[in-house]
Amino acid sequence: MGKYSNVYDFVSKHPFEKPLHRLIMFRVWSAGNPDGQGERIINNDAMAQFCCCSKQALYKETKTLDRLGFLSVRKIASITIDAKAKIEPVRAYTITMGINNE
Repeated sequence: MGKYSNVYDFVSKHPFEKPLHRLIMFRVWSAGNPDGQGERIINNDAMAQFCCCSKQALYKETKTLDRLGFLSVRKIASITIDAKAKIEPVRAYTITMGINNE
């Protein structure tokens, strides 16, 4: 697993670029089992309400974490009766601990 012994260790000790990055990672980590493994389903409103920053800033920094390889974010969609895709107001988050975790 590299220099971090578990996901909590990574989230609490990694030198993230911004404090908001650590806050986002802790929010994702706290949404599931304490082992930090697996995907966590978080409602968009619940994700936005835990922070005093704007939704735009939160989503921008979440995308940054995704781009850096620390977090994988997946939109959840469903198929309606008329076979149209409908994006649900939730996302699935997986902590990936970064592409450079050695």
